[in-house]
Amino acid sequence: MEKAAEFIIKRRNFFMAAILVVTIFFGYYATKLKVYTNFSDLLPQKHPYIQLHNKIRNVFGGANQVLIMVQVRKGDIFNEKTLWKVKYLTEQLEKVPGADSYKIYSIAHRKAKEIKVKTGEMVVAALMFPNIPSTPEGLNELKKKVYSDPKFYGSLVSLDSKKTLITVDFFEEEVDYNAIFNALQKLRTEMKIKKDVVDLWKAKGLWNDKDFIRMEGDDYVVKMEDDNHIVNIAGEPMHLGYVRYHSKQVLGILGLTVLATCVVLYFYFKSKRGVFIPIFNAACSAIWGLGFMSLMGYPLSPLILVLPFLISLMTARHSMQLMARYLEEIQGGKDVRTACKILIAQMFFPGLTSIITDAFGIAIVAIATIPILTYMSISCAFWSIATVILSLLFAPLMLSYFPTSKRMSVQFAEDERKRAKKNWLDRFLFWLGPWITAKGKWVIVGATVLITAVGLFYSAKIQVGDFFPGSSILWPFHRYNLDAFRITFSMPLLNPMYIIVQKDENAPPPTGVQIGDFIVKADTLREIDKFQRFMGTHERVMFSQSIVNPLPAFFMGSHDNDPNWYTLPKEDLLLSFLYKQLVYQSTTGDWDRYINQKDTAANVVIYCRDKMPKTVVGVVDKVKEYISKHSTLKGGKFLLAGGAIGTQAAVREVIAESQTLNLILALGGVWFFCALNFRSVAAGLILTIPLAISNVIAFALMGAYNIGLTVNTYPVSSVGIGLGVDYGIYFVGRLLEEIKVADGLNDAISRTIVSNGRSIWVIATTLTIGLALWIFSPLKFQAEMGILLAILLLMNMLGALLLVPAEIAIVKPKFVTKLLRKG
Repeated sequence: MEKAAEFIIKRRNFFMAAILVVTIFFGYYATKLKVYTNFSDLLPQKHPYIQLHNKIRNVFGGANQVLIMVQVRKGDIFNEKTLWKVKYLTEQLEKVPGADSYKIYSIAHRKAKEIKVKTGEMVVAALMFPNIPSTPEGLNELKKKVYSDPKFYGSLVSLDSKKTLITVDFFEEEVDYNAIFNALQKLRTEMKIKKDVVDLWKAKGLWNDKDFIRMEGDDYVVKMEDDNHIVNIAGEPMHLGYVRYHSKQVLGILGLTVLATCVVLYFYFKSKRGVFIPIFNAACSAIWGLGFMSLMGYPLSPLILVLPFLISLMTARHSMQLMARYLEEIQGGKDVRTACKILIAQMFFPGLTSIITDAFGIAIVAIATIPILTYMSISCAFWSIATVILSLLFAPLMLSYFPTSKRMSVQFAEDERKRAKKNWLDRFLFWLGPWITAKGKWVIVGATVLITAVGLFYSAKIQVGDFFPGSSILWPFHRYNLDAFRITFSMPLLNPMYIIVQKDENAPPPTGVQIGDFIVKADTLREIDKFQRFMGTHERVMFSQSIVNPLPAFFMGSHDNDPNWYTLPKEDLLLSFLYKQLVYQSTTGDWDRYINQKDTAANVVIYCRDKMPKTVVGVVDKVKEYISKHSTLKGGKFLLAGGAIGTQAAVREVIAESQTLNLILALGGVWFFCALNFRSVAAGLILTIPLAISNVIAFALMGAYNIGLTVNTYPVSSVGIGLGVDYGIYFVGRLLEEIKVADGLNDAISRTIVSNGRSIWVIATTLTIGLALWIFSPLKFQAEMGILLAILLLMNMLGALLLVPAEIAIVKPKFVTKLLRKG
């Protein structure tokens, strides 16, 4: 390494030019990076639930559904002004980019139909299309129609008549969350009405001058939300649109973090180059990483923006480690070139081992087989490897061009040492070493065992999935969460699960029924009805809907609305006949949400209370219980599971299955690379134990504060392990240098704590302060992850500064003591 260091410094112009050319190359591609979230990238595409979701999303609907609930503060929705707003929203949704016009539904839509059945006659009429009622009689008649039909009352109109729903699905291939968000926000803000309508409202006393915004030609632009109306919007497109919207504000948090890091660095190093080198290297690291992502065609998702930021901080941290050693060598009397050679010769392999463990910890995130994690793990693994060049080579090369300043002179260092006697950190480090090697090591081990026991208790409470009924990414009182709460608790249609009842193509055709008429068969319809009743017994299922739901009312209507006939007919042929009458006399698209065109598959929509872990697991288990123990379906099969809950269940199962393996591989990788670098099994164990304990503490915090394991939080443990081992590797590397000149093992430990402990403290506190500032992020998830990672890195710092020296003092490993004997 000394020869390599001499070679690199001697040809520094060549290496500097090469690194700058590569930086310019990646910088060009970084300008082309796209920032967006693709919904399919959030789903494990190989999971059977997601494979079903992909097949049915354009038939029965997917997980990109938006619910708009128009709510009144006073009175009920059955007034001309409110109904006009509902009609306007329904019509304008067809213009929103990516909207599936066949899956827009509301009481003002043409598919909302009143079905009247009398003996020998069936009348199908639109509920409120194309015109809304404008007289008291018409409004009362509409109210009666809604109240008398369960298709509307309780589903589209709330039981208190103060809210009404509008639903819309979006084509997954055409989803542009930013465009959808902007369009829906505009619809929530304003609407256009004609002059004749305004004149009519003025005549009826419905007009309010405060609602007027502006004129556009002959149209009046007025407020959609006014003193009496609230427009609540929820659903995944709106959710991810908010995330994208707030990601722009995150740039301010990044700027604040960089500024705080610069201030802390200058406070510790009291050197401009001590600030410039780490920050400049981090910037170059960001250029390389973002450029690589763009080159590979990967988008940057705002959902995991903390992870790339953390990798750039990692580059800054290694540069800070080198900067601390550089200042030490310069103040010890070395010239600039010699100091830079020492950086490469003495710190390259410890740094390389540290970076490899970082990259490995990030790379194994890909075992979750979720595309967004795969893309990010590949990109960040490359990003980490780039740190070898940018921190371990580029930093010493840049430092070799700087002249020695007066602040770095030997005399200045001597003055600093005198002032250090008054510095609490230096006094603490001078005291800490002898204390650990005496009785302190047992105190530290005892405290560690106690903390680990408490941590294991709370970490057992961690669950996979969202703990929040709305969005765990946004703050509880965010507008989206308020809207989601209102919709969920008033009209719980926000969390559907799709269970498909499908014909088994390998089964023989049923006797007496044409091939392809699987859903028409009475046995199939009764099976669906039985399944819905069974699912209704679960406490977290609000209700369910299918093509069977309207059949009892249809049958009752054929008996002059006698409620005694509100049931499914017992005769099979009559039940099949009712089904055909209902479906085939309706217009195209009326029942697309529940049956396909060939009558070979039906969709049972189970509406759940929320999407929290207990709900997802409970409902899925309930479905599996019915299929395995109670189903008597002939010629067909039940398929799980689509919709918001189905996709959530798939993600949850993949994360739950891979999390333990991820943790084992991360810790095993740290042990392997550390053991390989120091050529000692004991060295690997000594460095891995503190990381395992800090990870237990991190999981304990997540369990205690109800932070679930999701796509967003899943990488934290492995990334934290990879990044956390750096402190210990540098500590052991410096110990192997100090022991050659120390008077025994205890003296070597004390000297290392003083020489390396300060840089560990400086780096850890700098990064912790930078990450802690994410508490101000507009995204709750980023704030939580910033604090969690800050605590994790702080725990790793304490492990390297306290537990690693205590372990070495107790075990006295041969890979350390053999150097003492040679000395």
